[in-house]
Amino acid sequence: MKKTTQAPKQQLGVETWLAYGEADLHAARTLYRAGHYMACAFHCHQAMEKGLKAVWAHHHQEEPPPIHNLRLLLAHSGAQEIPEHVVEAALTASPHYVTARIPGIPYTDIETYTRERVWTLLNLVEEAWKWCLQVSK
Repeated sequence: MKKTTQAPKQQLGVETWLAYGEADLHAARTLYRAGHYMACAFHCHQAMEKGLKAVWAHHHQEEPPPIHNLRLLLAHSGAQEIPEHVVEAALTASPHYVTARIPGIPYTDIETYTRERVWTLLNLVEEAWKWCLQVSK
């Protein structure tokens, strides 16, 4: 049997995480304007995740772990001081990785994604994104 070798995994740098996060944030804004609030919330989580992974990559000089838990990413990001608004954004966005993708999760359904609630989430994430950009450069 012929043995196959895999190419080594490419390390993702800070700029890659930021580029993908910016794309998610752009998607979130577009989805919000179109009235797709549940999808907007999911992309808010994704933007926050990628922003925190950029912070991780900057401070640790290595690729972040393949996790989606914003609390863990924030706690182990390596950042010296984390502003309260960033913590609030991470905690607010955290459940939307699951609840916006899987119907039937207790206490959530499509009606929970109101215009007002998602507007608050989007604004929190946009402010936290600014911090991610600042501390990962």
